[in-house]
Amino acid sequence: MKKILPFVLLLCVVFPQFVFAGAWTLPKNNLWMELYTKFNTSKYEYGTDRSLNRKSGSQNAWSWGYTVIPKAEYGVTDWLTALGGFEFKNQNYKEYGRPDDWGPYSVRYAALTNVHFGARVRILKDPLVMSGQIKAQIYSGDGKQAQPELSDGDDMIELRALFGKTFDTEIPFYLAGEVGYGLRNRAACNSIPLFVEGGFWPTEWLLLKTELDVSWAAEGTGNIEKDWAIWRIGPVIQFYDLYELFRQEDAAVEQDFMTSVTRQNRAINLEFQYGNIFWGKNTSADHEFVIKASAQF
Repeated sequence: MKKILPFVLLLCVVFPQFVFAGAWTLPKNNLWMELYTKFNTSKYEYGTDRSLNRKSGSQNAWSWGYTVIPKAEYGVTDWLTALGGFEFKNQNYKEYGRPDDWGPYSVRYAALTNVHFGARVRILKDPLVMSGQIKAQIYSGDGKQAQPELSDGDDMIELRALFGKTFDTEIPFYLAGEVGYGLRNRAACNSIPLFVEGGFWPTEWLLLKTELDVSWAAEGTGNIEKDWAIWRIGPVIQFYDLYELFRQEDAAVEQDFMTSVTRQNRAINLEFQYGNIFWGKNTSADHEFVIKASAQF
């Protein structure tokens, strides 16, 4: 805990960033790609006691920036999917309420922060999908000593158990969840993630979904303890399913539109999300706006 205090300014502009894909694996030889872009902004931060505080007190500080994550998955077999990607961050921090005799204070930094790769193995298909996932995240060597700080500077190996199920009811919907453990090799504590999501289809080409994304620090496993909980909500426009509906001569032919979630068919999706970090420790209380463009073929 003693090592946390000197990094308060830096930690306040760091925001959590993970990549999720669900419990379903890809069919053999299928390729899925996504460009994930997130914009964040905040004027509050969570302290060591999880209290919500104004950044830099009376200095009227703000943090803002964006993150870009290109990622891809490949179906090695129907039950084994390989995955990989990398993360680029741009962050800004500025104090607007500083006394004139102090002078201005504004910092900005951008860097490739990490690359990740791993695999997902489907263990069970019915009555629900259950998979195991292992992912390695390798620190790029940049962004740890920067101001604002972009990364904790850790390499990580993360194990997750993933569950998911679709329900073909009058209003189709799906539910999914993930739980795991992340092993880190430097200053930050190991992490215990929990991720829950669900959504429903009011039409064949539109999915409305929400997520709860939580991470706890495993106390005693490092010097920096960071907790956070994010709630996200937004629509997914399924362009391939919309195209298939238009091209059908028989309007009564039903589309298997849930394959955009189960990854069993071609897909072209555009997703928008609003997110809010509503609970945390040693992290920024960000509002985030996410855009995901993905395709499977």
